[in-house]
Amino acid sequence: MALSLDELKTILEETGLKFLCDPEKEVIMLGFSGCNGVYNLLLRLVENGEGLLLRIPGLAMLRGDHPFKARVLETLLTENHRVKIGRFCYDPSDGEVYLDWFLPLEDGTLTPQQLKRCITALSYLSDEMTPRLRHLLETGEDLPPEESGIKEMLHHLLREGLRRGLISEEDEIRIRRLLSEQNDGTTY
Repeated sequence: MALSLDELKTILEETGLKFLCDPEKEVIMLGFSGCNGVYNLLLRLVENGEGLLLRIPGLAMLRGDHPFKARVLETLLTENHRVKIGRFCYDPSDGEVYLDWFLPLEDGTLTPQQLKRCITALSYLSDEMTPRLRHLLETGEDLPPEESGIKEMLHHLLREGLRRGLISEEDEIRIRRLLSEQNDGTTY
């Protein structure tokens, strides 16, 4: 069963997320702030409503003659291998690096929980990858592990905060709980 734009808006409303809809262009946009930037997520029905394309544009610009282009593309491919939801893409026509996910609906249904999981996963991935892309474009090297990814940032925060006496017992418990949730096997 194909999904209409109105049905998609209803499902999105059930997630509780705020969004804007442009019915003329048949696109829905969500904006969010992460630790490393502000992002837009675009949702567009494709294939006459039998598929949903989610896209976060403009993560980076990688011109054809960039000296670290091969290293950036290798990193993007490695990330694509690691994650379950999302794929990092490179548009050779203009150099844009973006994140997207195609969700085939075909004759199935889309639940608010499925949609929210896709949106959440793409949001985390884009925010996690942005500083790595910036660093790669500037230096040709990936960020050190303790500065890359949410889990690594939490470990680093915990280590350094405890070492410097800046983290209270309550904060330590909260950070360890976040790390535990990251270790539950969920990979976006």
